[in-house]
Amino acid sequence: MINIDFHVHTKYSKDSLTEPRELAAKAKKLGIIPAITDHDNMGGHQDFRKLRIPFIPGEEVSTDSGDLIGLYVNEPIPKKIPFPDALDAIHQQGGLAYLPHMFDVTRSGVSSPELARKADIIEVFNARSVMKNFNQKAAEFAKKSGIPGAAGSDSHSLFEFGTTYTLLPSFDLENPKELLKVLPKAEIFGKPAPIFVKGTTAAVKIWKKLRGK
Repeated sequence: MINIDFHVHTKYSKDSLTEPRELAAKAKKLGIIPAITDHDNMGGHQDFRKLRIPFIPGEEVSTDSGDLIGLYVNEPIPKKIPFPDALDAIHQQGGLAYLPHMFDVTRSGVSSPELARKADIIEVFNARSVMKNFNQKAAEFAKKSGIPGAAGSDSHSLFEFGTTYTLLPSFDLENPKELLKVLPKAEIFGKPAPIFVKGTTAAVKIWKKLRGK
């Protein structure tokens, strides 16, 4: 079996201070493989490769319709591009389109059913969704649409990582097609993050902006 957190941020995101080295150490200790999905940035990939820790390379892209995560992508996708273009860019790289926090009205979720049905994976549990029904609606949509679901901590701080993950049968981690095959057998383990984490994230974002980072 293999444990994966499909939505993790590092210091390369504008609102996170998590050091890749510390995240890698915790991931190894807990036996959870992170998908490194920083906001419009892929700087963390190089760090993880140097550390030789298993991970899934990704990017959380700010499209014109909301956030969309590309899994198994290695070429940056520009922010604010049209959702269909971002989707095409992910697939052209052989990646998978993962739709995060779909119904979370407090964030940039893509709630359009027409667009959401084009995703390969729906995030059915996001630890930072403050209302339980946000995740429930995403899970119901995924089931109704026949799209596999997965879970992400959406962690921006090191202490958030480790409480939310997707348990899957063993597969070739470097093969996205193999991931899609095992996802229907996934078990979701999720624990909501404390409400205060959003305030912390906002403060980090402001601090980085003031420092020109």
